[in-house]
Amino acid sequence: MVPPGSATPPVVLRRGYAPAAVTPPVAQDFAPHCSACVVALQGSLRALYGVVDADVAKPQDVARRFRLNKNLTWKIAKLLQTADPLEAVPAIPGAEGIGILLTAMEREGAGTAVTGPVRRDFESFDAMMRSHAGDRATLDLLIDGMAQGAKALEVSRKLAFRGNSGIWGLQARVRSMLQVLAPTAGRPDRLDDVLVGGLHDLRRLRPVQGWPIFRFSHYGLGGEGQARPRDFSPIEPPASPDEPALIMRSFCSPPGAEVRSVRTDRDIRHELVDGPIGQRGAVTFVFGSIERGVFGRYAPPGATEPEYGEMMAFVTLPTELVQMDVLVHRSMLAEFAPELAVYGRPFGTLESDPATRENYRLPITEVIERIDPSVQTLDSEALPDRTELVERVVRRAGWALGDFIAFRASIAYPPMPSSVLLRYRLPSEP
Repeated sequence: MVPPGSATPPVVLRRGYAPAAVTPPVAQDFAPHCSACVVALQGSLRALYGVVDADVAKPQDVARRFRLNKNLTWKIAKLLQTADPLEAVPAIPGAEGIGILLTAMEREGAGTAVTGPVRRDFESFDAMMRSHAGDRATLDLLIDGMAQGAKALEVSRKLAFRGNSGIWGLQARVRSMLQVLAPTAGRPDRLDDVLVGGLHDLRRLRPVQGWPIFRFSHYGLGGEGQARPRDFSPIEPPASPDEPALIMRSFCSPPGAEVRSVRTDRDIRHELVDGPIGQRGAVTFVFGSIERGVFGRYAPPGATEPEYGEMMAFVTLPTELVQMDVLVHRSMLAEFAPELAVYGRPFGTLESDPATRENYRLPITEVIERIDPSVQTLDSEALPDRTELVERVVRRAGWALGDFIAFRASIAYPPMPSSVLLRYRLPSEP
């Protein structure tokens, strides 16, 4: 059907003739198309290096011998020594670099029989890039989004951290979260929960007033899914009635660093007040609470779908690193198998519906480290005083550190806004 008003010319059929059949180009998915182009380019470059007797493993020697920029020969070396074609894409030089390489090698005696295939395969790669991405910068983003594990979105996350820092005018070195789970005394079907959140070396890049940094909700869900008041006990008693709620002042710095505490009917919010910009004004805030019998230990009876216990760190400002530590009582280890997930928060909150939530899951994964505090330190390069904090928290809750096993997940340059989540499937009640 031709839309009204369109200027499509009529098709005239003549006796004995038919319109020429137009064969559309075969559509190729990006990943296999890109991989094939990279493999071809790697093959022709290896053949060229073989003919001129250049050692791929010695890019500095190649640079000296052919009078080339060492950055160019390092790129070629990485391109030829990377097994995964998609991972090799960032090492492929631009057209100018390839031209310089081939001219130098032709000057040293390489014939068109070996330089010609390199030009051909690079042109095929360039055509593929323009077809799928349009330009090299977009191609790099496509490759970044297809990486797996810790490298997933690595380039984009670093760029986003820098850009968001400038846009919002602040950044943090570390967003920390500590959660400690143990069966409630006298109620083995319930769990006590210790929650400690920290922002470390939070810097203002311009005057900032009222940025929210932490929030403790007054209400949670009871066993029947109904809202119920939460009973927070501070880990460190307040030094004065004016202290911000639940602050752990001994782990904050500098000693006089201020944060504004705002109470509403629904929650307690902590907001950053204005202060010196840059490194001289860097501040660290740590807040913590203890709740007894707050969570059910087991899945609800008759549950038809898997039920999970979830521990989350919300990323609400530009952050270099998230470090999550979950300590689990040894009596729970048989039922605790954690997994890590990172979810975007396009509407500002984490979706409660599991199916909808999965639509916003980001392809970022990390290995969850298991640490036995009775024989290993909990200190990390990012948080060198972690053991001291954890020992104090566990002791304040009335437990012994040796009764727990720690599970740690760290995410570099977490997206903003997002939820970094450790979860485990709740067991059935024995």
